[in-house]
Amino acid sequence: MTAGIVWDAVRVPYTSLGADLDRHADPAQLRRRLAELRVTGPVFCGPYWPSLYVLVPPGTDREWPRDLVAAGVECLGGTRSYVRYVGVPRLDLISPPGPYWVTLPDGTGHLTDPQLLHQALAAKQQDALSGAPQVIA
Repeated sequence: MTAGIVWDAVRVPYTSLGADLDRHADPAQLRRRLAELRVTGPVFCGPYWPSLYVLVPPGTDREWPRDLVAAGVECLGGTRSYVRYVGVPRLDLISPPGPYWVTLPDGTGHLTDPQLLHQALAAKQQDALSGAPQVIA
């Protein structure tokens, strides 16, 4: 589907959610992590990257902060100078193998609040950085 029409998608590498997550993370583990972050909207998984795609309102990419780019977090939308196409799994795909829904759309159009998502991801990134060993030059 073309991002930026009905939704934008924030691509979140598993590692941004925790060093313990890799391409073999199971759906229940990913759901728990999303619940910890209070992500309430539809989310699907692209296990080959491995990344989650959190659906947020269209136009989010216009204002999405760039401070998490180094961690691989990126907002894919339709307001850039190029069109983003995002492969979305069928609604009946809710487990591996291949792309699947971690949290299905509920039919109401509810999407994740991008500000809350960014705050949660930034806090997770800060926790990861503060827990990392200090490098002395």
